[in-house]
Amino acid sequence: MEKQQLEPKKREKNLYISYIKGVAIIGIILIHLIDWSNMVLTSTGDTFKDLLQIAVFLFVFTSGSVVYFAYGHRSFAEQTKRLLYRGFQIIFLYYLYSIIKLLVFDFSTEPLYYQFTNKNALTIIDILLFRSFSVPIAILITFAFLLFVSPLILLVQKKSRYPKVAIGFMIAVVFIINYFTNAQSTTGPVIDLLYARGNVLFPTMLWLTPFLIGFFLALAGFEKQKGKIFLVSGALAIISAALLAKGGKSLKLSDNEFPLAPYFIFCSTFGLSLLLYFFSFLEKLKNRIVISFMAILRLLGDDTLYLYLYQWVIIDCTIWIFPKRPTLIWLTVPAFFVCYLLIKRKKLLEYYYMQLKTA
Repeated sequence: MEKQQLEPKKREKNLYISYIKGVAIIGIILIHLIDWSNMVLTSTGDTFKDLLQIAVFLFVFTSGSVVYFAYGHRSFAEQTKRLLYRGFQIIFLYYLYSIIKLLVFDFSTEPLYYQFTNKNALTIIDILLFRSFSVPIAILITFAFLLFVSPLILLVQKKSRYPKVAIGFMIAVVFIINYFTNAQSTTGPVIDLLYARGNVLFPTMLWLTPFLIGFFLALAGFEKQKGKIFLVSGALAIISAALLAKGGKSLKLSDNEFPLAPYFIFCSTFGLSLLLYFFSFLEKLKNRIVISFMAILRLLGDDTLYLYLYQWVIIDCTIWIFPKRPTLIWLTVPAFFVCYLLIKRKKLLEYYYMQLKTA
């Protein structure tokens, strides 16, 4: 009994994180299906794909939120141990998958690899040094690097008398360094790694901003703050759009994603606020189709890391077996997810009845 009292209380799971992670993984998979099937889009389809880019932001954003909920109740030593282990596990999976694919895959079948095959940069050494990829999952490597700095973020949150102010200050400092100093144009081994110069990573320093925003809003209770998120992010998105338009620059999200620009961050956060309102509305409905949809989203959202890896395996295997028919991934990937839901049907039913009780 005494031992139980001494153990830190684990934070209650936030279902909104699972919903948003579910949206994120669906959006990312749709982007991959469009790109890797070499689909030619109409103007409407191109606009739809552009809006899907918000899913990438949500993927990183919710990762920051999960760090707060999953590790915040643990001691600093345990946080560090678990987060470092998780980060190195992801890097190991990246290397393992990349090297296996390098040995068996015909990269001439996919035009997206020409940038590496033309320069003879698709070698084991290039992959180990992140100078090229055989599996385009660089976002996971950046996620691993973000996990490595997470113990510091958790320590600041835990030791601060005003944790929300402290994390908010961290966001402001990172944002200022990224966009109001010459850090992105400075050279050096560490700076080059942080800003992904000479490698295929998502710039860790830039994507630290949405990661920290996810941590901060989890700390503040983002479903309760959706009104403030809507107003603040909406205003900032309008201001940044006006500045881009004044400078004659593109307002497409995809044109402001790499490298990550403030406009993309503000628009994506505004999209997050709309999702919060949407899910808040859906949770009040007693429609069984809606409840089933929410249960599926939650199930997908609880396993995003492995689903992300699995869908790449399906895409790669399909293109490997049928190199002249890449559009088949529109059949094989959905078929995999149907099988996944069937395998997880017991858990899905559990989530369904939980949603039914709360509706």
